[in-house]
Amino acid sequence: MKSFVRVFATVTLLVLFSTITIQANDKHDKRALLPASVVSAKTVYVDNETTSAETLNTAYTELSKWGRLQIVDTPQKADIVLRLSNGNYVKFVPGGDNPPASKPKTDKQNSTGADEAVPPGSTRISVIDPKTGNSLWSDIRKTDSVKAAMHMLDGLREAFDQKQK
Repeated sequence: MKSFVRVFATVTLLVLFSTITIQANDKHDKRALLPASVVSAKTVYVDNETTSAETLNTAYTELSKWGRLQIVDTPQKADIVLRLSNGNYVKFVPGGDNPPASKPKTDKQNSTGADEAVPPGSTRISVIDPKTGNSLWSDIRKTDSVKAAMHMLDGLREAFDQKQK
């Protein structure tokens, strides 16, 4: 009887472990998949919603080192938009567009992944279609130190490498 319990427990643990591993791989694969429009992109506009000039500068530096995409100065000139967000973005509201406090706007912000919180010390890197505003790919990376920030585009580079294999 004891051997049956041991075998049963072992089999149960193996099945549980296998299920967890498969689910983890599925999540990683879904995050890594890039549409053909992203892989064929030649130009990128960087939209910094982090309020940090250092994060923007690091993104420019990393894109330049990578050499895969040419940085352009407007989203209209870009094949893709690279949006950087840490949940602390500032939105410009032109005069007259601000409703009175008694009648606040109730529409959601049009920020990709706004419903998913970005952990403190991290940055969400999203690839956006400039024509539709739809998110094509997204990743969250630690950027709370200079060394960590230098790796913020590693997930995107890895996704490009996987797609080209």
